[in-house]
Amino acid sequence: MIRSVPALCLCCMLLWVSLACAPKHTELLSEHGYRVSLYVSDTLIYLSPRRSGLPQAAALVVRVRDAQGQPVDGIPVRFSVEPSWIQNASLTPAETLTRNGEASAIFQANTIGVVQVMAQVDNVTQEARITIDAPPSPSGGGS
Repeated sequence: MIRSVPALCLCCMLLWVSLACAPKHTELLSEHGYRVSLYVSDTLIYLSPRRSGLPQAAALVVRVRDAQGQPVDGIPVRFSVEPSWIQNASLTPAETLTRNGEASAIFQANTIGVVQVMAQVDNVTQEARITIDAPPSPSGGGS
């Protein structure tokens, strides 16, 4: 029981940090009048074994709405990372079309740092930052 308290505190702190650091979701207006927004599931991910329970990847979701706020289908969306990260990160898929007004990609990286991810629709590019870190050290095991 006593060992679970620090773990619970760590989980609560990580949740609070991820919510506090989450980018503000703004809508930009494209050349064709579409309202475009980008959401990132986790702005802090870890390089650690999957069994750790820590986020290994982040989901990016672009939402495209018309002037009346209705989802728009079939709009091309291109996902990318800043040039210095091309060899160390991936977005799958890199290009897709909206379905039910949304297009998604999964971001993964193989090194620690802070990377800017982009999603482009028409002439609009939405940006967000994702931090990749080493997993927190397990607390020292006492007796």
